[in-house]
Amino acid sequence: MGSKSLRSNMSFDRDETLSDMNDFCDDVEADSSDHRVFEGATLMPRIEALVQKTNNFLDTTPINCRMLLYQFRWKDDVLIERFYDGNDVAKLLKASKVSPSEGKPLPLVSGECELCCDDSSDVIHFSCGTLVCKACFGCYLSGKIRENGAAFISCPGHKCSQLIDDDVIMKYCSDTEGYQKVVINSYVLANNQMKWCPGTDCTRVIEVNWSPNERFTKTVQCDCGKTFCFNCYGEQHEPVSCEILRKWEKKSADDSGTMNWIKENTRTCPKCRNVIEKNGGCNHMTCKQPGCGHEFCWICYADWKDHNYQCRKYVSDAGGQQTKAEAEVKKFLFYDNLYNTHRKSISANHKLYERVHAMREKILEIKRTLTFQDMGFLIKSVDSLLKCRSTLMYTYAFAYYLKDSSQKMIFEDNQIDLEKAVEELNGYLEKDDLEDDDLELLKQNIINKSAYLEKRRTALLEHVRQGEEHDFWAFEK
Repeated sequence: MGSKSLRSNMSFDRDETLSDMNDFCDDVEADSSDHRVFEGATLMPRIEALVQKTNNFLDTTPINCRMLLYQFRWKDDVLIERFYDGNDVAKLLKASKVSPSEGKPLPLVSGECELCCDDSSDVIHFSCGTLVCKACFGCYLSGKIRENGAAFISCPGHKCSQLIDDDVIMKYCSDTEGYQKVVINSYVLANNQMKWCPGTDCTRVIEVNWSPNERFTKTVQCDCGKTFCFNCYGEQHEPVSCEILRKWEKKSADDSGTMNWIKENTRTCPKCRNVIEKNGGCNHMTCKQPGCGHEFCWICYADWKDHNYQCRKYVSDAGGQQTKAEAEVKKFLFYDNLYNTHRKSISANHKLYERVHAMREKILEIKRTLTFQDMGFLIKSVDSLLKCRSTLMYTYAFAYYLKDSSQKMIFEDNQIDLEKAVEELNGYLEKDDLEDDDLELLKQNIINKSAYLEKRRTALLEHVRQGEEHDFWAFEK
């Protein structure tokens, strides 16, 4: 690009440490075949190549060409087509409120700098007549880059909007690495198929091979391990779409006054009427009142020994006894309760990391033949549990808006299967009474249940994706 390339050997800080992969689970967070991950600095050659390729048609300066590509969101085919429709470079650049660069060398002359008012024999003479000394021009460029993040810089002359060529900037700016970074950033931000990884201190870029659409959600995973929804740039929220999730969150916020702490955090034991506060993630409740010990479901209050997870299905008022408004409120509260139950369980389950560390120590005391490496499955199982709880949480926002159909019944069955597996794994991980004879069985139960959990999550998400592809989901407005 010009006489001096923007490319350099600059390096971005990066954390190469990745989380251990789960031996018993296939990672279905993101399909790596539909996206690629790059170090941000490696995109500079691509930018230069695209500018050069496009400029073979436009025959202008590299900075003019790059500005036009930026305007057209780096769609070179669209830009070239517009150019051949009779729009010259100056006309196309008018939309950016800048004047095209002429690509001429800027001579050094003797004169007074218009910025510092000092006389110098090394004053840069711009084509508009502006005179600026090299020191002031270097400060001007650095300020534009550091303070404004400017990937395109115009002449420092009063009311002059002429673009400055890249080779001039690279010659006089002390922060050439910073300039390269803002050029790369402008490229990524203008490209709707690219996004910076939102991971802490990560400098990688994710590029997808499809057009973002907020009617769906699409999870991508960076090499640093961070997963996020590419469409909305938020945390992953499969299976609910970005569009529906926004509606759900707005409705939840609008109706938050109907909720209170007691409703969210306590239940009355169906047997002895003792008030029980939930302080863990598991929905299998046991009354601690002396002489009671009744076990029941936090969601539906059913006796746990007869529980079949049918409480995860919403049953409408088939008899038509409720008004439409009452039915709508009941339906929302039903799904909102399930959504928030899992949200709170996720928060509580984060304490499981401490719990399984303590469990590991206790097991190693009992079973001295085991090593820390042998116990790695415990942490991985908590990772799996949290991931599946998150998926379950979002399934209830999805189900709230989903119209009744045979496919919804299949979805709810998958939901129940996953819910059951989540609660069973949660129970294993909160087990207190560890005995030597039970340890091998407990280990196998945790590993097997974690693997089953991942399979059920995959089945549920795959069914949702099939519905999106074949358009058999219909949603309430």
